[in-house]
Amino acid sequence: MNFLWDIVLRAQKQGWREEELFFQQAKEYSPFYEQTFSYINETSISQGVIEVNLLYRFAGIFQELLHPEDYETEEAQYEEFRRYLIDILLHMILFSDLRHGLTRREIYIDRLLIELRNGSYWKEATEDFALIEADRQNRLAALLLTQMETGSSLKKFRKALRILYPNALLYQIKEERKKLILYLAEEENEQRKRTIRLAKDLFLPIGFELRVFWKYHFGIIGVEDTMQLDKIALY
Repeated sequence: MNFLWDIVLRAQKQGWREEELFFQQAKEYSPFYEQTFSYINETSISQGVIEVNLLYRFAGIFQELLHPEDYETEEAQYEEFRRYLIDILLHMILFSDLRHGLTRREIYIDRLLIELRNGSYWKEATEDFALIEADRQNRLAALLLTQMETGSSLKKFRKALRILYPNALLYQIKEERKKLILYLAEEENEQRKRTIRLAKDLFLPIGFELRVFWKYHFGIIGVEDTMQLDKIALY
């Protein structure tokens, strides 16, 4: 985690919003790194004030701001202004940094994420979508874009379930192919019910029916683990 964009992406995964981060020049830093953490291999953000070495990549932009010619006069009169100007400029640079090298597909995914979060894609899904961690939101948005390009399918629904619940088991009834059974080794609660509802509404093809079993698996003759007393769900 050396560059500004990498630091901010890690911060966002921890729940920080970009507007909560304040960037400033570090008092102590190495000329060989942009980050100025106490440990070179630091992987988390513990506070909203992010200190960086501005001279590592941006000396041409910040050198004069950091070393005014008339130091005593400038320091006394413009210190607060310089602090906020540096923060504003770094947020502008970050905007470019985060988008450098983006493909058209990544831009579409980013747009979908914005629409899913603000309700413009589908208003009723916004609150349910907000219950999901940011990295899983990104994966669901990418899957949704694929669905928009190629159409819905049971395979995509399975992928959506695996994103939300990696250990989920989805069964298809042999005699009735459009009836599905989902088993989750989780306690049933409102949040989990809402995320499953979201996956159904976004990805389950029209005409399919889904029944969900929570915590206890339904009994399968010949499969000993599903035939334990007091741990069998009735089908």
